Amino acid sequence: MTKPLVLFSFRRCPFAMRVRLTLHEKGLAFETKEEDLKNFSAELRSLHPEAKVPVLKHGDLVLYESSIITEYLEDAFPKLPLMPASAAEKSQVRLWTYWCNSQLKPQGDRLKYGTSRFTEAECAGAEEKVRAHVQKLEDRLKSDAWLVGESYSLADIHLAPFCRQLFQMNPAPPFFGNYSSVNRWLEAICARPAFLRTMEK
Repeated sequence: MTKPLVLFSFRRCPFAMRVRLTLHEKGLAFETKEEDLKNFSAELRSLHPEAKVPVLKHGDLVLYESSIITEYLEDAFPKLPLMPASAAEKSQVRLWTYWCNSQLKPQGDRLKYGTSRFTEAECAGAEEKVRAHVQKLEDRLKSDAWLVGESYSLADIHLAPFCRQLFQMNPAPPFFGNYSSVNRWLEAICARPAFLRTMEK
């Protein structure tokens, strides 16, 4: 008997989007339990020591941390691979993910939310740092369609939700229009059937 996949998620959470994208790209059937970020369910709190989304249950196995979940799905369901074959390129996927989590997201949050969430000191220089981060992506994508190798991979899945969220700021900083390669990359990902399914209400 196939073990069920159950995902505790929040539709707009970029970390949860990573997992839903991976599940849909692999064509896997799963149950979604939509969480209220201000009032997590007792079930989720019993599964995650920090009470966060996403959480994946696969039978009796419980996993959290989005990139750990996506790599588990890649290993458990290798059909329609989302990781490159070589060790070197796999390491690049993980480095892009680390950079997103430790650099792009924190500075993007400071630019988006400003002093409503952060101190003035924490927000100092946020725009310049985001410009530099997005330029890094632009430089990488000028000559290639995807971040690692020749195929769409977990690197693209892990970064796209955060870049999309950043580029959808309202009002959006005008400089976002300067990055034609990043915008093309985002448009290609957002047009994928798996992405459209991921964002369905």
